[in-house]
Amino acid sequence: MKMHATAPRAPLSSAQIRWLGVFLLATLLPQALFVPIWVAGFGTMLIALRMLLLQRDRLRAGAKPARIPSWALALFAVAAGFAIRQSFGYFLGRDPCVAFLFVLAGIKYLEARTARDGTLLVCLASFQIVTPFFYTQSLLAALAAMPALVALGAVLQVLAQPSLRDLPLGDWRVPGHRTIKLFAQGIPLAAVLFVLFPRLAGPMWGLPTDAGSKSGLSDQMAPGSISQLSMSDAVAFRVDFDGAVPPSAQRYWRGPVMSRFDGRGWITSDRRTPRGPRLAGRQIVYWVTLEPNWKSWLFALDLPADPPTAETSGDAGVAAEAIGSLTGDQRLFARAAVTQPLRYRQTSIPGDAYAAGSGEQLLEDRAENLQLPAEGRNTNPRAMEFARELRVQHADDADYIRAVLRWFRTEKFYYTLAPPLLSGPNPVDAFLFDERRGFCEHYASSFVVLLRAAGIPARVVTGYQGGEINPSGGYLIVRQSDAHAWAEALLDGKWRRFDPTGAVAPSRIERGLGAALPTSEFVPLLARLDPGWSKNVQLAWDAFNHDWRRHVIGFNYDKQRSLWRDWNMDRLPPALITAIVAGLIGLWGAGTLGLISWWRRRSGDRVRLLWDAVCRRLANAGLPRRPHEGPLAFGARASARWPEFGVAFRVIAESYAILRYGPPPATPGAQRQRAAALARLTRAIDVLPAAATLRATPT
Repeated sequence: MKMHATAPRAPLSSAQIRWLGVFLLATLLPQALFVPIWVAGFGTMLIALRMLLLQRDRLRAGAKPARIPSWALALFAVAAGFAIRQSFGYFLGRDPCVAFLFVLAGIKYLEARTARDGTLLVCLASFQIVTPFFYTQSLLAALAAMPALVALGAVLQVLAQPSLRDLPLGDWRVPGHRTIKLFAQGIPLAAVLFVLFPRLAGPMWGLPTDAGSKSGLSDQMAPGSISQLSMSDAVAFRVDFDGAVPPSAQRYWRGPVMSRFDGRGWITSDRRTPRGPRLAGRQIVYWVTLEPNWKSWLFALDLPADPPTAETSGDAGVAAEAIGSLTGDQRLFARAAVTQPLRYRQTSIPGDAYAAGSGEQLLEDRAENLQLPAEGRNTNPRAMEFARELRVQHADDADYIRAVLRWFRTEKFYYTLAPPLLSGPNPVDAFLFDERRGFCEHYASSFVVLLRAAGIPARVVTGYQGGEINPSGGYLIVRQSDAHAWAEALLDGKWRRFDPTGAVAPSRIERGLGAALPTSEFVPLLARLDPGWSKNVQLAWDAFNHDWRRHVIGFNYDKQRSLWRDWNMDRLPPALITAIVAGLIGLWGAGTLGLISWWRRRSGDRVRLLWDAVCRRLANAGLPRRPHEGPLAFGARASARWPEFGVAFRVIAESYAILRYGPPPATPGAQRQRAAALARLTRAIDVLPAAATLRATPT
């Protein structure tokens, strides 16, 4: 394919501008999900405006072309930047800059006049193809980028080839098919380089995270906070177990631990005590794929035995790299906030108790986890009085805890996702003795308050409970609707888990949120017990996307080295690996070029073979072609000899002349002309009888 560079200052044709608009739309639409709706609408409106101006110019051929002054476009850009700054509250960050780029692409399209403008717009829009991957690397994001890549190849051809300068959008097949062919030829090369090109142990660059509210557990808990979170079907993390999946009642996914209480809400402690002795018992090994939560804590099955480690092959001699830390209160922390999907290996020992610290650490833990407001509007006096009365009847700590749980179980408490708002003073009193309708955070908070009021150190633990096994992939999906809060109490030198929600709604622990709520209440779609076919479709897609993340997006340095070890490539010197890669690329390139050359010869030979077959048939019928005779003259002589087939001979001669001596198939019009001529040639030859029949025809 011979390419001709277009002069930088050459004006863009109307067809080229339309092709640029289609390409720009293909790049902006996948990004529209991640920008404010007004930004998406404004950017798309700018493209539509340019299309309308082109239509106006076409209808008014003699009028001056419609133009928007450059100063007006500059004002658009400044106003858009200011509006984006007001919308986000800041400007230097990922989200506002991506939104500003969205608008700038539309403004640049409005002012594009020359080939240079078209080239700059292609560069700007090409970066827009990448920006959706700042937010997600899912399979859907990759599929959404494919139309933009095909449009990129097509628009480059339209801009670079003078023969395609005025190509209408309706003839998209010509540049589109050529782009798809190039992609098909490049996919094997990309696969070879994906597997064999050496990967770095870490990323070459990073992107700063933006401030703002994110979905997920917080380092604070107040009445209603977890119930609001539980209305979301969003995935918190996925878990692949190395063995059998524990039953639902044992699936407590430990997260933030909250010790500080102000009478209404809870907050995590700043203290990070050193981890104690390693737990003993039956180990469960699993891999967690954590969605971005913009927090530094990680989640593990109660109780974590070791710090989280990077995903490795598990081969002998391969050291597992710790990517976080484990504290004395069994919290896991990453080295930095989780802003991208993170996959880590974790080991847990199922249990509901672990040893507390000793010495000064134990004294500090006791003091911190006995703290209650001494004065103010949130002292909850009725709860304090109830705890003192119950403590008189149950002097033993364990007996007192059992009595509190029994009281929750026997009294008329209700588990609901829509609890009443406890906005007045003393919210614990209002919940325990007035409303008695709440979610897990209400029960965990009031339970800990009653224990602290009786002199028993206790604290709130938040995380997730349960999860759903995806039958399509055999892994566990933990959603935000599985968010949960429970309690820990210090008994006999150990921190022990107690879940007052289980005393009120045991089905929540055994079967999940959908089984515990009344049928009249709203339940997130994917938390329902009978969601129908839509959930099955979503689970199948989730399994496919999970494999994509693990095997494609997650194909990092460690996995590449593991694959090389399986292929015994780790024993080869780098120079030999480079030679192998170069050889494979060379073989594929040579094979592709050879196939293209063969196909072109075959296409040309077919026309020649059809013509030679006609000449042989007529020669056998007694009318050989003379050496100097062209196709039109030979066709006329054959028509004179057999006038009843004169139309067929004329079509054969004219079609062959077009195919043999007509313009090359460089333009869409020439390609269509040749295809039609070949079809006519084939049909006309089919009309002719055999040589014996022609020979028997009287002159």
